[in-house]
Parts: sequence; structure tokens; C-alpha cells
Amino acid sequence: MSVLRDRVPRAELGTLYTHKGWFLGLVPVYVGDPRSPAPLVVERNGIPVWWFDLVTCVHMLLCDLMSIANPDFEPTFFISITGKLEACNG
Repeated sequence: MSVLRDRVPRAELGTLYTHKGWFLGLVPVYVGDPRSPAPLVVERNGIPVWWFDLVTCVHMLLCDLMSIANPDFEPTFFISITGKLEACNG
């Protein structure tokens, strides 16, 4: 979410997004449905969306390069969960 607008609404923290964590150890994120094959991931409020995009692009580039160098390379899960979010009332 942007620093100035498009923040994650308080009503979604603890309901749609149930956990907090880190994307590649560089971007703090909110995570929803963490046990699914495709969890919901969005940068935390106050973190610019361009930072999340930049880190994602660099990670994808490095994974592509590793795949060229080693065809058996498979990237690991890169989101670490650090805690659970409580539902906000208000």
C-alpha cells in the first residue's frame, strides 16, 4: 500500500489479513490465508508499493539467472511469518 493513500483498512487487519511477516527479509508484509498455495500478501501500511515491486523484480531476476546456471534450481518459500494479527474493532 502506498505511504499516502490506499492503505490496508483497519477492518481487514485480523480478518482478511491474519498474519504479519517479511518478504525476503526486506519488505514487511501482511499475509492472508498463509497455509494456501497462493497466500494474500501486501506490504504493510507505511511501506511504499515501489519497494515491494523492486524487491520482487530483483528476486525474480536472480531466480531466472540461477535457473539458467542450474536447471534443477527451485526457489524456496520466501515469506516468513512473524506473528498473528488481532482483529481491529473500529
